[in-house]
Amino acid sequence: MMSAIEKAVDALLGQTATAKALGGGVTQTQVWNWVHRHQQAPAKYIKRISELTHGSVTVDELLADHEKGRKGEKHG
Repeated sequence: MMSAIEKAVDALLGQTATAKALGGGVTQTQVWNWVHRHQQAPAKYIKRISELTHGSVTVDELLADHEKGRKGEKHG
């Protein structure tokens, strides 16, 4: 199942486009890490990402990625 951050990146036409849209020094590499390593966007970007997708990916969906992460495997 696709994470909300994956949906958002797709809606924004890729990792580079997402990074540029967010601005503030966000890089494509950071977005790649959100999608592939963390499966979630940092909390400070959630509202903006939802706005950039014009609500096609909601704040609640992006927050749900964080909940999935807490229920997943424990690393360590």
